[in-house]
Amino acid sequence: MARGATKLKAKVAGDARNRILLAAEQLFAERGFEGVPVRDIARRARVNLAAINYYFGSKNTLLLAIFRLRTKELNRERLVLLREAEARFSGNPPLYDILRALLGPPILWRDPKSRKQLAARFISRMLVEVTPELRKILETDVSHWRVFLAPMRRALPHVSQSEICWSLHFAAGLAHQCTDTNFKRVQTLSDGQCNTDDVQAILERAIRFAIAGIEVLGVRSEDQKQESA
Repeated sequence: MARGATKLKAKVAGDARNRILLAAEQLFAERGFEGVPVRDIARRARVNLAAINYYFGSKNTLLLAIFRLRTKELNRERLVLLREAEARFSGNPPLYDILRALLGPPILWRDPKSRKQLAARFISRMLVEVTPELRKILETDVSHWRVFLAPMRRALPHVSQSEICWSLHFAAGLAHQCTDTNFKRVQTLSDGQCNTDDVQAILERAIRFAIAGIEVLGVRSEDQKQESA
């Protein structure tokens, strides 16, 4: 009986914690970090304020917990796609497949049919409304980028390490353009001609755009080598 009671208590605690995480993610995605009082999170999660303090200590700690959870899921998907591409091409995938692994998850999560759409909106908003603690993570945690360095070096043997890093930096920025606000902006710019609902087509455009830019950087890198020789 005691063991059953312990399991039930743990389940109730887990449910409450998960409700807090989901409620906070929804509200942060809708209003941003500063626009969400803790009492609103408690109300949507159907818990009291003490529960949020118990599980997370503060609103800022709660934000970081959600961000780490979602970016971990995002980067896990990226790694799976990258490893699958490496398996298909005997360890040497072409640039297209590398970029698809990099850009695919954050862009395809934006699909209205995706169960990750809320997570995509949350990440996009937090990358704009960066807290000091979140900024520290973004500036120092680059492990999810490092896994792409070696495959890109093999795909682009003539491109220097520094240009590879710039390429990753600029290519990743393409995914950040795929937000609700930026989608509305391109719709306005094109007088409604750009279809922002077809995320597969958007992904293909982003990959082609990135490849063209990286190829230019590669030419520049090769030219610099010849000039210094």
